Amino acid sequence: MTSNTFIHISGVLLSLIAAAILCSGLSHAAGESSNIVKNVSGEGSCAIVGMSAEQSQLIALQRARTEAIEKAADIRVSSHTVVTNFRLAADFIKTYSEGFIINETVEWLPLGQYQKDSSTAPIPEYRVRITADVYKPAPKIGPIGLVARANDSIFKSGEKARIHVETARKATVGIFNITADDRVVMLFPNQYDRDSSITEGQVLSFPREDSPIELVMGTLPGHKRDAEAFFVAAMDDRAMKKFSALFSAMKPMKLTSFFHVYSEVADYCEDAVIAYEVVGDAHE
Repeated sequence: MTSNTFIHISGVLLSLIAAAILCSGLSHAAGESSNIVKNVSGEGSCAIVGMSAEQSQLIALQRARTEAIEKAADIRVSSHTVVTNFRLAADFIKTYSEGFIINETVEWLPLGQYQKDSSTAPIPEYRVRITADVYKPAPKIGPIGLVARANDSIFKSGEKARIHVETARKATVGIFNITADDRVVMLFPNQYDRDSSITEGQVLSFPREDSPIELVMGTLPGHKRDAEAFFVAAMDDRAMKKFSALFSAMKPMKLTSFFHVYSEVADYCEDAVIAYEVVGDAHE
């Protein structure tokens, strides 16, 4: 019988039929750029409803990031300031494709209370304010025509995810996981799937049919539900870079550190955020 090596990366369980992946880190520092909007403020809050205090704090932080990105990119994606469910939390993550927070200072405000109406009891509400530097991509290339989708938007623990990517012309693809513990992990390319190039008319599926990797979904320990996302990027060859040179596969990075590095090639990329929820076993 072939033995499996299991690697937990936040909510995604990677089943690797082989030895564990060993990766070394490679860091790059992005220089000053006119594309960076500095000292942008954002505030967010999250009421503790059907989630842990840790989850509420992260969702409040994601909301504050969304507000900062919206200000920097001069857009308005959402109007909710208080989050009470995971569907909204997943939607906030989508904003990460509009601008990239490459540095942030976090200030937690005094705990507040949320009350839907006078007939309901108030519940604790986490509130946070951030000051962030936001990188706004300024494409140096024509459209790549990236289309990315997952096989579902809500997964039960134990279900398998698959991502399908298409482009209108030749590009190099990177697939990352924005995890429920506020980290980013490069899933593809990796030591088993090294060829990340794609051409017009081709559909790249990850994991490939013959790959030893499976994306088995699961919540973080103790969580009944998590909001996460896949971040898919298609890079033009003129960037003269490779995702495997910028990031180490299966090695978690802080979200701001990831986008700090990604900003080096963002002007040559198109990207998409595929937000999803993971629902734990009711018996857990």
